[in-house]
Amino acid sequence: PVDPAPGGKPAARHGGCPSRDSWLEWLIGAPSLHEFFDVEGWTRMTAKEKASYVRSEVALGITICFAQIPESVAFAFMAHIKPPVAIHAAWVVGLICSVFGGRPGMVNGAEGAFAAIIATLIPEPATPGGNGAGVELLFPSVMACGAFMLLIWLTRGYRFISLVPASVMLGFCNGLAIVIGLSQLHPFKEGHGEHKHWVGGSRLWCMTAEMSIAMLVMEFVPKIPHKAARVLPSSLLAIFSAVFIEFCLVRGVAGAKTPVIGEVAEFTLTYPYPFFLDSDYDMGLIGAGDAGKILAQGALLAIAGIVQGLLTTEVVYDFLKTPTNASAVCLSCGVANIVSGFLGGMGGDAMIGLSTINCLNGGKGRLGPTVTALGIAACMFGAYPLLNFIPVAALAGVMIVVVLHTFKWFSVPMVAAAALPASLRKPLRLPESVDRWDMLIVAVVTALVVALNLVYAVGVGLVMASLRYAWETARELDIEDAWQDGAKVYLVRGRLFFGTSMRFHTYFDYAEDPEEVTIALDAAPADYSASAALAKVEAMYRRQGKRVSITFGTPGFMQASPYEEAASPGGERV
Repeated sequence: PVDPAPGGKPAARHGGCPSRDSWLEWLIGAPSLHEFFDVEGWTRMTAKEKASYVRSEVALGITICFAQIPESVAFAFMAHIKPPVAIHAAWVVGLICSVFGGRPGMVNGAEGAFAAIIATLIPEPATPGGNGAGVELLFPSVMACGAFMLLIWLTRGYRFISLVPASVMLGFCNGLAIVIGLSQLHPFKEGHGEHKHWVGGSRLWCMTAEMSIAMLVMEFVPKIPHKAARVLPSSLLAIFSAVFIEFCLVRGVAGAKTPVIGEVAEFTLTYPYPFFLDSDYDMGLIGAGDAGKILAQGALLAIAGIVQGLLTTEVVYDFLKTPTNASAVCLSCGVANIVSGFLGGMGGDAMIGLSTINCLNGGKGRLGPTVTALGIAACMFGAYPLLNFIPVAALAGVMIVVVLHTFKWFSVPMVAAAALPASLRKPLRLPESVDRWDMLIVAVVTALVVALNLVYAVGVGLVMASLRYAWETARELDIEDAWQDGAKVYLVRGRLFFGTSMRFHTYFDYAEDPEEVTIALDAAPADYSASAALAKVEAMYRRQGKRVSITFGTPGFMQASPYEEAASPGGERV
């Protein structure tokens, strides 16, 4: 269900492929629109419950709106694009995914994973707050990203998210946090290229003070045990505090100033319309030779978006314990990115930080995130002049707090313990029992996210985890022999697959075994390498004039006994 109500259906995680009996169920993962939007749950609410639900969701949606705007601006600077490009993406992606997505309570918009990848496509702008060279390639890349997401939805590829191990997830989150954190140093530098340098003097001290106060307000005001501390979101209070310091103290008393958004990238009234009609972009810069770059960038964005989105659904599920419709999550995100790219936005996906804040404050359904998206649109079309007064240092402070909560700090002592001998762990109060290979994966994925990008890092992490699993599984193969009714029986415990197939034939005594030999496997061969290994063993017994029968304890993924189709090394079919 979407908007949880008393008496709703029991919670269940997203599972297998939806039934094909109904095209609607195949399309959105629910047998009817009535069930998809949980209209029945709404009708079971009393008038008082409806009023309370709407009031809390609308209030929370407005709160998240004011928290998301400064984040989107910060991500725009991180991606080397103008802030309106990110904010238009925030409300377009947020609105489509909130209304038609499959995860109630989840906030979507311009996000750090997208910004980190886009920053590798678009170089830093010559003018602070502007668009980097080649920004015209961004919008078709975002549309290609949406198309790839629809392909993942069509093939149900999102189910493979279950193959991503926890160690890769940890490295993903830590690396993303570091990338976002490093990007917040940009406001403290001036100049371009070789002439870029750190700001100094009173300007540096004023920016540091504004950033620090914004961080303190955002982090500690919500912990004050009083209702007044929760009237406004802490991120909005942090911005208000920095604005007061900038215009009343820094400029009014000290006679100095720090950069504000209006001085870096002024907000003006802009409506979303097709990017190729925008006079700010030179479509002549896009040629046929750029198709490969656009598709490659779109694929990277799609993979990052799907991984980030489905990881966030798990976070939201842990809070709400309500079902996730993974099919609708992928479908809505794909459509949202196509629309966003077409209208000149940077695209986006689920936002872990804001989704967590939404759930912690009681957000449960679609209404709150929908109000958030509409609120951002209203700010862009009406209240945009106010955004120009926000100090850039305050945005950095807000984002650093987000970074501190995104980074998985508990993994640091675990990685440190894995690098030290066991004798040093206890004196340093480090975990005494850690899996060194898993911690190596965490460290490698984290480093690759920072050095390369999120998708390559996750891919390397998956390869490392797969190699480790294959190695450990190969070591578990054990073969014992016994006698039964005059026949030799080999009991094969463990998995016969490519990791164990090469040495499999060495376990048998072809010359001394009797005429009848039985090979009893716990499970059917897992792949062609295993099938070929069985064929080789049977062929070698045949050359000795002996007969072999092979049995499986549990069936494999193949329909027939695969070893019957395999060819022995000598070319024989057995």
